[in-house]
Amino acid sequence: MANSVENVYGTALFELCDEQGTLDGTYQELTEVSNILSDPAQAEFMEMLSSPLIPFEDKQKVLSQVFTGRLSDTALDFLCVVTQKGRIRDLPAIAQQFKQMYYDKKNILEVTATTVQPLSESLRKKLVQKLEGVSGKSIILHEKQDKSILGGIVLRYGNTQIDSSVRTKLDKIKAQIDSAIV
Repeated sequence: MANSVENVYGTALFELCDEQGTLDGTYQELTEVSNILSDPAQAEFMEMLSSPLIPFEDKQKVLSQVFTGRLSDTALDFLCVVTQKGRIRDLPAIAQQFKQMYYDKKNILEVTATTVQPLSESLRKKLVQKLEGVSGKSIILHEKQDKSILGGIVLRYGNTQIDSSVRTKLDKIKAQIDSAIV
């Protein structure tokens, strides 16, 4: 996957913005545009942008009308290039690749905490401080609620999962009992 579409385009944009010193702004813009174009309400707009029957010049005019003044020249030019190359449908994956490179550069780690009920403000702060201390990175914490875990917490980041849920502990006890009985 080293030469996947998202890697090639995401890396090219990242390197250009890093060189220009516009990483922060482009990250925000790319995230917003990707979210807008991924919205099911924009399906017709995406169809138009990805249609091989519509000349690129017409697509470029529409993109300019919609995004001039809302996006930097770099972001708008990138959007036009992706559209011209027939890769506009890959924009969410490209934005994800850019985001990962941005987070690596800025030393940010995204963590999802799953609990039965929302974390209190003090517990959230303690968790973020602990994760920052352990990882050495700034933490962006996303919270999810899932009553099926019964209690405890499940942390996910990157390809790692730390499961301290009551459900998992009960499942382990059940497995031990089952193996002792057999």
